[in-house]
Amino acid sequence: MTITTRARGAAQFVRHLDRYLLRWIFGFNLWHVNRIGDRPYALRVIVYLNGLPDEQRGRVVEIGCGLGDILRRLRFRERLGLDADRAVLRAARLLACASRHGRARFAERTFPHPLDGRYDAIVMVNWPHLVAEEALRPQLAAYVREHLTPAGMLIVDTVQDRAYTFNHRVERIAPDDSAITKLGDFERQRELWAIRADSGA
Repeated sequence: MTITTRARGAAQFVRHLDRYLLRWIFGFNLWHVNRIGDRPYALRVIVYLNGLPDEQRGRVVEIGCGLGDILRRLRFRERLGLDADRAVLRAARLLACASRHGRARFAERTFPHPLDGRYDAIVMVNWPHLVAEEALRPQLAAYVREHLTPAGMLIVDTVQDRAYTFNHRVERIAPDDSAITKLGDFERQRELWAIRADSGA
């Protein structure tokens, strides 16, 4: 290891020191330590959803919210974060209390699970690559059909990198009767998508 590599590693550790402290306190998985600025696709989700008209920013749910870095920055009137990891949710609640972005609620859920009511946006990023297509596709269809408002959308990402468990194609996981819009391309062949119920179907 060169001096430059060690210096970079030390700088990275210092920049994430507060996250490492949270991890030491709460015991969540190491990959949650990354900051929002380390994930350009997450920043794209925030910018895109916050750019929607006010009437389309009522309710949002993030499934697999982790520390709530995306959720806390969304300017929606009602925000709900769901995650299977109790430890990361405890840390997310603490961060939300200290946030200047307003209140958010968090609850423990394991995918797949039903949602309550309808949402203007459902966010599912940085974990669908862990779920097989035969389990993911019917659940996405249920979310789009039963839990989106008429103008609502489901935000999901796909990756084409063999280091990930599953490399999904959006056309194979999106419902047949849906409209798909690409929101961006990112490292590791990650693509970000907005899926809506197709009103013409």
